[in-house]
Amino acid sequence: MIREAKGNMYEFVSHTWNPIKGKCYHSCSYCYMDKLSPKRGEARLDAGELVNACLGSGNFIFVGSSIDMFAQDIPDSWIKTVLDYCDGYNKYLFQSKNPAKILEYLDHPVFKRSVVCTTIETNRSYPEIMRNSPQIEDRIKAMADISAKGIKTYVTTEPLMQFDLDEMIECIKRCNPEQVNIGKNTNGKVRIPEPTPEEVQVLADELKKFTKVEVKKNAKVWFK
Repeated sequence: MIREAKGNMYEFVSHTWNPIKGKCYHSCSYCYMDKLSPKRGEARLDAGELVNACLGSGNFIFVGSSIDMFAQDIPDSWIKTVLDYCDGYNKYLFQSKNPAKILEYLDHPVFKRSVVCTTIETNRSYPEIMRNSPQIEDRIKAMADISAKGIKTYVTTEPLMQFDLDEMIECIKRCNPEQVNIGKNTNGKVRIPEPTPEEVQVLADELKKFTKVEVKKNAKVWFK
């Protein structure tokens, strides 16, 4: 069933819905779900969610907040089933580190009332942290193609890691995002290379020159 967004969830979404459950293929070391539910098991389509979930109306629903439903191990039939269930009474957020997969579904009518978001934690490569995630450049190219097709795009930098300012700005700008969400690492069991508050503030100021910037609750500490 859909749940009201709370905690460190995006403040601009009203609800989350996770009809696909289980461990995410990308296996990022910082994944907050590994902290909340370390024994999630293999990915699966939860049929009960499709029977019992009432999506309501006038909501902004983050679909797949606990697993990347466009990861390469998710069957096409599951994705199509979820998209077909998303009715015309709400707005939807689909976030993926594999936006190239989303390109295959852009003809689905749900995307006319949806936002596509990807994660760009840094312009640098940290394979021991990102693990099975697609390369940053691959995400950027796909997002540029999605935007070119008239779909609204967002970028999230959660968890923001050390970056090179000019390169990071260029990476984000190429996605043509209407909004950038800045977030901090929420998995206290895992340490990642974080920027200084001063570096984050400069990044935010540069981003505001061409897009809207939203600071998540956990990242407000950088802006005190």
